[in-house]
Amino acid sequence: MIARGGSLAAFTVVTLSALYITLLTSVMSLLTAGLVTTPFGQGDGAELVLGILGSSFLIVALIVSTVVVTNAFTLVTATRVREIALRRLLGASARSERRRIAAFGTRLSLLATLAGAALAAGAAAIVYAVGSGHGGMLERVPATALVTPWVVLPLAALIACTTVAAWRGSAAVLGAEPVQALGLAATQEAGGADERHRLGATATTLLIVGLVTLAGAFAAGAITPFAALIGIVGGTVLVVGVLAGAHTLLPAVFGLLSAALPRTGPAAIARRTVRDHPSRTTRAALGVLISVAVVTMFVVATMSAAAAITATYADSSLEDQSAEVLLVVLAVVGALIGFIVLIAAVGLATTVSLNTRLRAREIAVTRILGQGRADAARSVMIESAILSVGGSLAGLMLGAFLGWVGAQSILGSNVVGYVIPPVLPLAYLALVVLAALVLTVASSIAPSRFVLADSPIRAFARA
Repeated sequence: MIARGGSLAAFTVVTLSALYITLLTSVMSLLTAGLVTTPFGQGDGAELVLGILGSSFLIVALIVSTVVVTNAFTLVTATRVREIALRRLLGASARSERRRIAAFGTRLSLLATLAGAALAAGAAAIVYAVGSGHGGMLERVPATALVTPWVVLPLAALIACTTVAAWRGSAAVLGAEPVQALGLAATQEAGGADERHRLGATATTLLIVGLVTLAGAFAAGAITPFAALIGIVGGTVLVVGVLAGAHTLLPAVFGLLSAALPRTGPAAIARRTVRDHPSRTTRAALGVLISVAVVTMFVVATMSAAAAITATYADSSLEDQSAEVLLVVLAVVGALIGFIVLIAAVGLATTVSLNTRLRAREIAVTRILGQGRADAARSVMIESAILSVGGSLAGLMLGAFLGWVGAQSILGSNVVGYVIPPVLPLAYLALVVLAALVLTVASSIAPSRFVLADSPIRAFARA
């Protein structure tokens, strides 16, 4: 049942990603065609900005979906340890088992991509009908602008990312020898290896290169909007570095938060669980980090850019038209953010839920040793809260930095003073963190009840 849940989550995420990618390309094509009919579209600058914005959204979608699908396949594989180990004992090789899982990921991604693209075609037609039927910049845009043949490239990248995610997600268990895999089954099902990680040379290099590149993009943004191309590269490298070093960086954040908890009762158990299982807790918190970082990045970028553009064109002949264009762009960006948040939220809920169910044996042991149902449930919720708050704090810092640099690199050369001040809507960002906390804790309630439904002995035997 857990494996089916993980596969369904992966299918849902890939379908939403394909829908998002296809709809994004059509909407950006419409915006580009509509912008040409306004004074802001007379030149290559506006088209370049929209192209960079679209590319940024595509890269974000691919990164989010890859992280989510990798986590889903990691959890699915962890539930099949004994089944895989048995096939290994009967002669199957680790490579053949990994190829089988990767092939399953490819088939899943193909079906999900077709489903998502079909849904996106209908959604794009609705967007065009609504946008062109009420006047404005899309009124004279032909319906042919919806068709963008190059959409096959990001869709092919999505299929490739899903296949790679399935391959990577199967690595932890299939690297073991058959007898070892049988012996490690309970450990892997509880969430993977528990060894502590140091920040490796690769992650360190990626983080440094990403930061230096983004600093260059920020400075170059005062000269040319082409600096955004540098920013895209730097931002991608930095995010990959954060993901590569997450197993070191996030446990440090969790440690600081855990230090404020009581040293007795359910809180003490939650502290110990977070400390002793860095791989599992990091994997669960990555969903929170990605979700909050994505929302924060685009909120900070759009609000900062909107404030700078409004100040630049205030009391000018283009004030009204700039407000109209800005309103359309903000509406589109808001809808695209919503799609990415939905993708990340599905991954977050699935990861937290499956992680809790995979802890059935561990929870059963603590109950055998005397912990009551209520205390066990509270310890799981406290642990979920630590992961949510820690992931949210990391996501806020990463997203705010990337959003500010993104706005500066794209529009810095076109605003007064050549520097865009960062705008941090604290109330909105606090709402995002609260939503992540509620979703994380709520995702742990149902599986906790499932795990705690039986007696400790029966739960231990079933796990």
